Amino acid sequence: MGLFRFEALNESGKKYSGTIDADNLQDAKFKLLRREILVTNIVSLSGKQLNCHLPKKEILNLTREIARLLQAGLPLFEVLVALEEKYKNQKAHPLLLDLCDQVKSGKPLSESLSRHSQSFDLLYVSMVSNAEKTGRLRESLEEIASWISKELQVRKQLISALLYPALLGTFCLFVLSALLFFVIPSMAELFEGRELHPMTKIVFAVSRWACSAKPLIAVSGVAFTGLISLSIFYLPWRARIGSLALRLPFLKVLLTKVAFVRFCRSCGTLLEGGLPIITALHQARSTMRHAILEKVVAKAEEGMKQGEKLYRSFQNHPFIPPLVPRMLGIAEEGGKLPYMMRQIAEIYEDDLEKNLSYISTVAQPLLLLLLGGMVGLVLLSVLLPLTDVSSFAN
Repeated sequence: MGLFRFEALNESGKKYSGTIDADNLQDAKFKLLRREILVTNIVSLSGKQLNCHLPKKEILNLTREIARLLQAGLPLFEVLVALEEKYKNQKAHPLLLDLCDQVKSGKPLSESLSRHSQSFDLLYVSMVSNAEKTGRLRESLEEIASWISKELQVRKQLISALLYPALLGTFCLFVLSALLFFVIPSMAELFEGRELHPMTKIVFAVSRWACSAKPLIAVSGVAFTGLISLSIFYLPWRARIGSLALRLPFLKVLLTKVAFVRFCRSCGTLLEGGLPIITALHQARSTMRHAILEKVVAKAEEGMKQGEKLYRSFQNHPFIPPLVPRMLGIAEEGGKLPYMMRQIAEIYEDDLEKNLSYISTVAQPLLLLLLGGMVGLVLLSVLLPLTDVSSFAN
């Protein structure tokens, strides 16, 4: 079986595209002909074309729907067929068609998911693979859905905490630019030959410099935007910027807690699924996205291969709170490492929510006062000479 993408014309003559599974190209054309579809072009889809990138939100919805349909008693193949029909003409449709084709041919779901590595990461595939061995596919999918939901919630909190300062700073930048480049130069002649307040002199001097250095400021703005874009989309730069961000006191604490939440929840779930500790550490390490802590976990893996306890590798490290190795040591002694991993994730998730709530309630108003004070200072320096009526009379 293979997948084919076709272009066709509807009754009104408009073009549309779709996908269909068939044994070969002739079979695909015959199926489309039976459905009375006027095909203009049809091509076979390769593995790279099928490996589309689905957002986390869509992965969460798919996972929940598969778990619900399995709970209703449907076989896995029927579940995938039902979802394939539901998601027709959507981004996830080719992926679901390929999953149907692979499962129908007798391949495990985990092996079928591994063909779409851009959407389903190693942790997701490993959890599904372990569930297939233990017969707990539905329960495992529910755990994956809960894990993805919490990850999206943390991401949403981070974005909401940082978005407001970014938007406020951008707005104040536009206001200051309008004052320095347009308003203040237009009022310069009004104050010629007058004795001005020192604050007004400073603002007018800054405005004159900004107007004379427009090309330099424009080039600097474009270069700054380019650097930001490279740091986001270019992987070597993103890793370098990430390592620099980890040295800032506030971001260091915040990003470390986010990494610990990801790692501990992933590792705890994998251990509960029956994976060996070293394999679970290796796979959970890929979810951290924290270069320094990933090296610590890699070192812990090597230490465990030589018979060393896990908690010893986490002791006396500046990025790891003392509570973590203490809790891991107790868990290793009592044989409750999966449970303790989940407890650590919940502790730092609560701590992270408190920090983000603090940003919303305290830091944002302070930023508003700071930026509002800057804009107000510029406006006051312009309005101050206008209050001196006697100088206008003279």
